[in-house]
Amino acid sequence: MRSSSPLSQVLTLGGRAPAVVGGLIVAIVAASLLGAVAPGLVSAAALLPAMVWRGEAWRLVTWVLFEGGGPATPLNLILGGLTLFWFGRDLCYAWGPRRFLAAFFGVAAAAAAATCVLGRLVLPGLMIGGWSGPWVAITALIVAWSLIFPDRQILFMMTLPVSGQAMLWVTIGGTVLYAIFSGFQAYVPHLLAQLLMLGYARGWSLRGLWQSWRIKQYERRARRRSGHLKVVKKEDRWLN
Repeated sequence: MRSSSPLSQVLTLGGRAPAVVGGLIVAIVAASLLGAVAPGLVSAAALLPAMVWRGEAWRLVTWVLFEGGGPATPLNLILGGLTLFWFGRDLCYAWGPRRFLAAFFGVAAAAAAATCVLGRLVLPGLMIGGWSGPWVAITALIVAWSLIFPDRQILFMMTLPVSGQAMLWVTIGGTVLYAIFSGFQAYVPHLLAQLLMLGYARGWSLRGLWQSWRIKQYERRARRRSGHLKVVKKEDRWLN
């Protein structure tokens, strides 16, 4: 029997996780370490709405790979890797590796794009903001996990057992709480990513929303066209 390669052992975290999940954790850690050595990489990859509007579209995707600098970076990397391992493993088995990666980067890119649009049209303060790190996408994955496994138990903060349904409210409520104390605009991408994942995990799509809107339009037109008609009672036997 052929033994697995060292690379496979690393990517699967010793056979405890799908290679996609382990590879994503390794990529985030490696990119963050490179960013610590060469801070210019983080500056070039971070989500900066003003720079995105100038044509630097790659920032919509790359910002989730680089944990921002600061004394809390090592702890954030450790907690982020553990959280991806806990929740990403179940989601990868439920969705498959391709859909898992698409959800991770897709929700990050969609939330980033929505942040840029809001900054341009509604909240000008977002245009001078900057974000980096995987936690926006990670919290969105927790939302998806909570919707897919509402009855499954998990140890919150490694101490308190909570269900998936409760974890949904803990995640969204915790983000709102941080936004209240730290500033709403700093958590706009987080809240947008969680709302987008709510729709994605429930099966919403642009095509489905468009079809629902068209059906409602047809029903409204049919009601207008039939407004002059009335129901004929049984006693009304003679009609012209």
